[in-house]
Amino acid sequence: MERVIDFLKYKWITIGLSTAAIILFSVTTYTRGGFTWGIDFIGGVKLTVQFAGTMNPSDIRRELESHNIKADVQQYGREEQNEFIISSKLLERGESSEKSAEILKEALGKTFAGIKILATETVGPAVGDFLRKSAVKLMLIAIVLMGVYLAFRFELKYSVGVMIAVVHDVIIAFLFCGYIGLEINVPIVAAILTIFGYSVNDTIVIFDRVRENLNIHAKSAFKQILNISITQTLSRTFITSLTTFFCVLALYLIGEGTISDFALVMLVGLVAGIYSTIYIASPVVLLWHRARGNE
Repeated sequence: MERVIDFLKYKWITIGLSTAAIILFSVTTYTRGGFTWGIDFIGGVKLTVQFAGTMNPSDIRRELESHNIKADVQQYGREEQNEFIISSKLLERGESSEKSAEILKEALGKTFAGIKILATETVGPAVGDFLRKSAVKLMLIAIVLMGVYLAFRFELKYSVGVMIAVVHDVIIAFLFCGYIGLEINVPIVAAILTIFGYSVNDTIVIFDRVRENLNIHAKSAFKQILNISITQTLSRTFITSLTTFFCVLALYLIGEGTISDFALVMLVGLVAGIYSTIYIASPVVLLWHRARGNE
């Protein structure tokens, strides 16, 4: 008989570690003054520009910082075209996005000779606030709908376990952004939603095995069946997670700006997803099972 690891032996320790991490991230985010929102959510300006010669994104950022302008710079199109997308939040509180666009254009014109402004996009504060609230609502709706589906697909206790694990992963990833002062923009929201789907998929695999083992090991205690199921799917969890982890790690190491930020949040989410599948979702199902007087 294969060796079964007693993962659930440490359930209270792991739940305590998750709680401590959430408290630490929350307190640090609060002391920093809250989350740092990108132009998609608070308003700002985005310019598509073409330089006369070859440029490096880090050099452009450095020159703009000398004008007290913090901007995100990404190369656009083919490298030989020397086209970049430059994004910046509203430069002063209460300032219009059009005014910020003019200041950014003026700084670029003074610093770089022969620059061409190919396109200008602006997002006002009111639109940004609407997008921020919409993003939060859509994430909540996605969680609720997924919970309803899983309640039909599995028993209610499994649905609750999956949803708590998913919410755990989303909260950890979101608070991590506040903890390190990472700017929250549309790519970061996309990373968090990707974590959401990845975490659900991984947890469902374990619970599907639990349902099979309930028939195979009918005389075993429910806690033992959970441990057997986690042990049997452990290699699958690590193989799929590690392949994804290495791909995302490459993006983080090679990428710059928004790509690097996206990859960093994904890395945190992947680690949290592996952890929560074993030490959050499964203990929740076990506690629910015991609360119903089944063991």
